[in-house]
Amino acid sequence: MINTFHTSFAPPPVPPRQAHRGPTMTVNTPLVKFLSVMVLLLFLMMFGGFLYVFHRLSTLHELSSGIDMLKKLQQCVKHIAEPEEMVHCMEYYNTDMSKGSQTGGKVAFLAGTGAPTIPKAEMVLLQQTSQSKLNQMDTLIWNRERSHMEKINLGISGALIIQFPGYYFIHSQVTFSKWHVKAPLKQVIWTRKTGQGERTENRDENLLVAYCSLHRNVSVPDLCTASQTGVFRLEKQQQLFVNVTDTSLVNAATSTFRLFKLRD
Repeated sequence: MINTFHTSFAPPPVPPRQAHRGPTMTVNTPLVKFLSVMVLLLFLMMFGGFLYVFHRLSTLHELSSGIDMLKKLQQCVKHIAEPEEMVHCMEYYNTDMSKGSQTGGKVAFLAGTGAPTIPKAEMVLLQQTSQSKLNQMDTLIWNRERSHMEKINLGISGALIIQFPGYYFIHSQVTFSKWHVKAPLKQVIWTRKTGQGERTENRDENLLVAYCSLHRNVSVPDLCTASQTGVFRLEKQQQLFVNVTDTSLVNAATSTFRLFKLRD
């Protein structure tokens, strides 16, 4: 029989042998590594950016709440007629502080954020070795380089010297790391008015006194903090001091003193 079947298609290819490998796609390994590193860096930058934004928002919220609190305090002080009525403003301030402020005494200095020209000071203590060398009266000595003062002078003996009279907000916090054998742990804010005119003698007066206590005969180190806040009328050249039971018992890292002017 004659085969009349014809086709124009090529015959199927021969199946490859087992040892034969088909064509493989070439991969650019350095390029893949570079892209992987770039993607990883991008994710790290995004994560770091989110953390930074969250931290900044938290800080701004804290500053805003603190400034609002201090503005309310200033408004309270402006609307009173007698200095004795300021105790109500201080009660209001202490109530607000106890409600939600986590910043402690740091809020006291925020009033200067919106008004950099008002007299204010934020003081940092010298270390204990410097305290013992410069001080024989248990008066706290401030670190001039690390402290921040505007329109307020600092004396050698640890005195803050007022240059502009008015009502000042004062906040002091002293932390003790050891107990005293004979005396209670306390801090005293006192003032000295220099004699003027016919009066040549200096007049000393205690403004605030605060105490704290530590357990004796305890093997584990402990801390206690004596803090106090008040509003007082201060005159020009009036000096402010902070005295403690013993300067060698004070923890300088957590002890601060702040004040700012509220009004004339």
